[in-house]
Amino acid sequence: MIALKDAQEILLRQLEHLVPKNNNLQQIALWNAGGRVLAKDIIAVENFPAFDRSLVDGFALAAEDAIGATAEKTVTLAVKDEVAAGSDVVNKLIPHTATRIFTGAPLPLGADCVVKQEEVLETTGSCNEQMIQIMQPPKKGEGVGYKGEDIAAGELLINAGTILTAAHLGVLATLGVDPVPVFKQPVVGVFSTGNELIEVDSHLRPGKLRASNIYVLSEIIRRAGGVPINLGIVPDSVEEVIKIYEEAERRAIPLVVSTGGTASGDYDVIKEAMDRFSAQRLFNKVAIRPGAPVVVSVKPKQLLIGLSGNPGGATVAMLILVYPLIAGLAGARRCLQRYQALLEQPIHYKSSFCSYFWGSYRQEGSTIIVRPLENQFCGSIKNYANSNCLIEVPGGKNIMNNEPVAILTLP
Repeated sequence: MIALKDAQEILLRQLEHLVPKNNNLQQIALWNAGGRVLAKDIIAVENFPAFDRSLVDGFALAAEDAIGATAEKTVTLAVKDEVAAGSDVVNKLIPHTATRIFTGAPLPLGADCVVKQEEVLETTGSCNEQMIQIMQPPKKGEGVGYKGEDIAAGELLINAGTILTAAHLGVLATLGVDPVPVFKQPVVGVFSTGNELIEVDSHLRPGKLRASNIYVLSEIIRRAGGVPINLGIVPDSVEEVIKIYEEAERRAIPLVVSTGGTASGDYDVIKEAMDRFSAQRLFNKVAIRPGAPVVVSVKPKQLLIGLSGNPGGATVAMLILVYPLIAGLAGARRCLQRYQALLEQPIHYKSSFCSYFWGSYRQEGSTIIVRPLENQFCGSIKNYANSNCLIEVPGGKNIMNNEPVAILTLP
């Protein structure tokens, strides 16, 4: 048995030989880039906006032409030109006149401000010439978005390793970055062992259980940035498990995660299957509850991880140990976020192992309050669905009401 911290470090060190150094990047369409991990820094190669432009519908002019304007003594200017958004031909501002302009349109050369249309009085002069009366002096730069004001050429905008969100896609689209360089999504094989397991669409018979763990683990793999490959349900047979490992090796699947068969009973076959598959054992038990029986073995370019068959134990170990590993394979640093909270109900815990309890936290002002759920046993299948965090309790410690405790938020 090893400490949790040691197990985490051992797993993360496997990234060096599981991630292909020269073959882990790909170019994908911007349309499909949301949620993927950026593989290269994005540096702006152009300014945004690319030209000085109007931020409002109104009139472009030189601010000095409206000095001293008041409601009682307006400044009157003739409107000599008009420019709309999308115009690629923009005339120079005629001195002592105004140009009708619309939001997003390029600013005429010689203009240094835009007065909103609702802040002027539009009139008609001789020969039906359009005129505006300005009732207060504008400031230089008023109503103007300057070239490069938002994004400057040469600016580092998004760092490699960033998980791309909707906001990032907007930046990439604005700069014309398409396709987008991202890390490949790691393929992760997942299977369940157990003579008692049946497919989810099977009729439930006495002594049988539907294989739910494989679906839970697969979704955690997706949340971490990986692509789960369902390797199925395998009976409690060393030979059958070895066949699955051999299949994964043929398919060049770098990481295989299983649930079930990791304890020390007559039907717990994972450790022997790994040994006969010539995988080197890294560890076979971690000092946590639930989920202690975690078996990890390694071969060149492949890592095999066996988790408990208990729903709670498999899920907790997957979140604490395997989720960050898969995220690393995907090029990101994802892990459960840690916060301090105040415990709403006491937790009495006698084991010497660090333990994780399903909990529900809420924010009250600047304080986080967390409540442990009922039925904290390994076989529970609904607590994960009803919780939004794990409560971390050091070994051998009782935590009373209103005492601080660490919580880990769930992905």
